[in-house]
Amino acid sequence: MAEDPGTEVDILHDAVGSGDWEAALPILQRKALDAAGDSLHWSNLATVQRAAGQDPSTALRRAITLDPDVPGYLNDLGAGESDPTPAPERLLVLDPLHIPAALMSALRALGNDRRKRGFRILRRLRISDPGNLDATFILGQFLDLAGRAGEAVRLYRATLCIAPEDPMGVRRDLARHGVAPVRQAYSSTYVKRVFDGYAKSFDAHLTGRLKYSGPETLRLLGLASGILSEKRKAACALDLGCGTGLTGAAIRPYCAEMTGIDISSEMLRVAEEKRIYHRLLAGDAVSVLEREDALYDVAIAADVSSYIGDLEPFFRAVSARLQPGGGLLMTAHEPTGADEDGIGIGLDGAHSHSLDYLQQAARAAGLTLLEARRGSMREEGGVPLATLFLAFAKPV
Repeated sequence: MAEDPGTEVDILHDAVGSGDWEAALPILQRKALDAAGDSLHWSNLATVQRAAGQDPSTALRRAITLDPDVPGYLNDLGAGESDPTPAPERLLVLDPLHIPAALMSALRALGNDRRKRGFRILRRLRISDPGNLDATFILGQFLDLAGRAGEAVRLYRATLCIAPEDPMGVRRDLARHGVAPVRQAYSSTYVKRVFDGYAKSFDAHLTGRLKYSGPETLRLLGLASGILSEKRKAACALDLGCGTGLTGAAIRPYCAEMTGIDISSEMLRVAEEKRIYHRLLAGDAVSVLEREDALYDVAIAADVSSYIGDLEPFFRAVSARLQPGGGLLMTAHEPTGADEDGIGIGLDGAHSHSLDYLQQAARAAGLTLLEARRGSMREEGGVPLATLFLAFAKPV
């Protein structure tokens, strides 16, 4: 009698979840043999073999044979090999223009301070495939780090020609070099891509490594300014750039209902599991607010201005959705270097805004500054990040 496939899936799920590799291995081995032409099954088998202390190289080589264009398979094979010549480099000998192997070999060379070899591999790849987005961008980044700004800028511009929607975020690099407008340094495509990939590790990284304290500081500012009250809950609140819900969790006790907006669907997926919000909306804050009909008593925007240069459309969109008497709590990076009319880009690549600019932009949208505090919401490179904590109100 054949085994119930649903039962097998449940057993596999429980075994992997509990780390019972001995129970998981025979199921994965059977799946790999039954679907011998599916590289993913062989990769999954290799992952569990490595976790169980077994040699995964045979399964990984089968995965690479079936699907040689998956960089992760090459990386996994190279990570566990004792051979001094990693798998990507051996593959390059057989196929000098193999794109995933070339990219991985170049990154390995650059990471080992073998710049000339890394540059040579990337340039060769660009000659054979001038439209290769990854090779163009990575070469530009490493030339930039090497102090060769002119060459880097040319490659950043080439990257934009290949992908005008800017998934690699090169508009920020061009703005940093003073050859593109600071106000337009971030594309929504890039921001979404970054945070979709950051979602699973976001909470641990921010609160652990970066010592994130922004939500608590905003909570205290909200109470001090009267935007939040311990005696009377706001009927409805709006968390802009809500991410995984770190700020929402701090503000939620003061609100009867809360709506979260974020550009990253992966971030929203994590936030949904926390059951903080009554509604979650996907998209960039301004676009979503322009489609909204609801009015809110409170709006929160923690670390949102970092990814928006020109904040005037943002303030207008928020003001339009606030009830008369409603308030906005937000953070902004404070400029520590040069800026363009109050808008700059810090060493971390994020936007910064002067207090004068923030007041003027908010005032033009009908918002009045109640209070501004200076402090730090997190660390950057082990150094406290200069932060403005702001409370605005919409007059009655």
